[in-house]
Amino acid sequence: MHVNSEMSEIEKIVNLYLEGLYERKFNLLKEAFWKEARNVGVTAENDFWFKTMEFWEEKCKIPPKQNTNEKRDFLVENIDVWHNSAVVRVKMVITHTQRIYECTDFLSLLKIDGRWKIIHKLWSARNIPK
Repeated sequence: MHVNSEMSEIEKIVNLYLEGLYERKFNLLKEAFWKEARNVGVTAENDFWFKTMEFWEEKCKIPPKQNTNEKRDFLVENIDVWHNSAVVRVKMVITHTQRIYECTDFLSLLKIDGRWKIIHKLWSARNIPK
């Protein structure tokens, strides 16, 4: 296995995920995630989430709010690869006019039939004081 090409393929999957998530493009999420992937997390308000791909399919039918006052910064903080598995940590800081919050995603990936797929997303969010 060539590590640089694996890292590049994983980064492509993460970028598909980020674009699909924030532009509400289910076709990109479907390409990035395994069909039975799970999304588990806790919101800044301490609400527990356990969602499947069906949730995202429905959510993507609603166009995203185009808020010109919103700023989003993304950083892939870490990619750990071993054989046909990987864990990616992505940090996002979203600045709204009303609040700023930070979200960290831990994406578990497996290489299945020669293609990387996100199998599980574990995340947590918190408000950042202005």
